[in-house]
Amino acid sequence: MNKKKIGVSAAVLLSTLVVGVYAGMTLSSHITASWHVTNTGTELTLSWEPSPDGSNFATGVWYGNYGIRLQNTGTATYHVLVYFDITAGAGLPPDCVDIQYWDGAQWLDLPMTGWTTAHLSGYFGPSGGFDCTPSWNQLTLLHVMFDGDAPITWYNVDVYVAEV
Repeated sequence: MNKKKIGVSAAVLLSTLVVGVYAGMTLSSHITASWHVTNTGTELTLSWEPSPDGSNFATGVWYGNYGIRLQNTGTATYHVLVYFDITAGAGLPPDCVDIQYWDGAQWLDLPMTGWTTAHLSGYFGPSGGFDCTPSWNQLTLLHVMFDGDAPITWYNVDVYVAEV
């Protein structure tokens, strides 16, 4: 089967600055996100709603209610999954980044593989995929938390839809 891939290149640069002042003991950690969304020109498009800004992220706090909208503006039905590829500037300890999506009734963990490496892969939706029918227009909410053992480094996120 010919795989089709559309992309939201969410170039998420989560860079961190740790500042410490001896005696005053002000210590802060900042992670900055910069997202770039692209469309490859197919009938299926992904977009962020709202667009994640360059917010600072602290560990141990849920951030988000970022939405990913999938639309089918064509006349064909596609059987698809929405995939995530996350690359970091360091190896990632198991479960140090939590990403969940709202299925309409509850928050579900985004299943990811690749822990202990600097590259994670995952998807959301039913494991066998789902039909993206003509006039499809669905918003899926996501939120993210960096746990205490998450490396203080940059993170790049690529989100795309592929036919399964």
